[in-house]
Amino acid sequence: MTLRISETERTLWTGSELQEWAKSRLTLPTPSLSRSAVPMVKSLSDIPGGPYTVRISGSHSWYGHPGLKTRLAQLYDASPDEVLVAQGASQANFLIAGALLQEGGTAIIESPVYEPVFRGIEMLAERVLRLPRRIENGFLPDPDELRRLVTSDTKLVWLTNLQNPTQVELEPDLLRRLIEVCSDVGAYLIIDEVYLNFTKPDFRSHGFTYGAISVNSLDKTWGLDQLRVGWAICPSDIASRAYKFNNLMGVVQPYVTEDLADQILRNEAALAWFKMRMQTACGQMALLTGFLKSTPELKMVPPSGGVNACLKLPERTNDRAFVETLFTAKRVSVFPCSLFEMPGYIRVSVGNDPVEVKQHLAKLGELVRELA
Repeated sequence: MTLRISETERTLWTGSELQEWAKSRLTLPTPSLSRSAVPMVKSLSDIPGGPYTVRISGSHSWYGHPGLKTRLAQLYDASPDEVLVAQGASQANFLIAGALLQEGGTAIIESPVYEPVFRGIEMLAERVLRLPRRIENGFLPDPDELRRLVTSDTKLVWLTNLQNPTQVELEPDLLRRLIEVCSDVGAYLIIDEVYLNFTKPDFRSHGFTYGAISVNSLDKTWGLDQLRVGWAICPSDIASRAYKFNNLMGVVQPYVTEDLADQILRNEAALAWFKMRMQTACGQMALLTGFLKSTPELKMVPPSGGVNACLKLPERTNDRAFVETLFTAKRVSVFPCSLFEMPGYIRVSVGNDPVEVKQHLAKLGELVRELA
């Protein structure tokens, strides 16, 4: 389906309901069951291998920290000129989409969807089509269905891997087929891989290796959200065009955060520590599977890994109303999946304090039984 019926109905941009909901509702002092990432790193001194030097200026290109670009290129077996550094994965997605849609064209975006990136691409594209990731297909995209959607006007196809919110993984054979469909019409497949390190910590096994554009950040699997360091690995001409697009907005890259990211990503002690934290957080999925054994009213979409899972609520339960009641009555926060185009589900995250996770899962079960 198309999302714009006529030019007279077009607005320049639509805000993100998901972000607006999260910033107004997720007000508990702790993550509860809503933080879809490993625990946030609170201080540089917590990271082994330091001390890390906070420098607000230095030898710096207008187009990204040279050292960080070199380090990211090493991790992906790419070249530094194939690296776009941005302020988080969302900005990287937006800049890459802007580069590919500079002269107009069609974008194809998955559904269910992480809505903020969808809204950004929608603002740039002349037309937006949707590629369903259907429950009956295990929330995997169908290459044949994609082939029926693409045309010579298609500039990009945007997917997530692990899929957000279901956390279903695209295996290499399926990935190759999707890339082939895109290549046949001259389009690019962009894959947001901010969760993929949960199952594939080696960046050389990510989409860029197969011919896609890889987008990632130091957020979900690292806990360095507030550094706001993201990137895309892509053909050099696309990276160059994306940097030029950013000249209209960002102008100068934030040296201090990019320099800290470079220091951290080059430190073996730090990398080992981040890997251990990620494995510990993922191990807490056992708390959720144990909880579900005693709460058969909830049905889980099996995730491929990570710290998040979508749970189907009992039939005819409004997920938004359920989440509001859970918050007000039990002081527990989760995400309503209607914000991801999956009504009737909630997204539960279990990667933070295991004591709180266990307590809040119990309160979630209490409400389910009270409403039965």
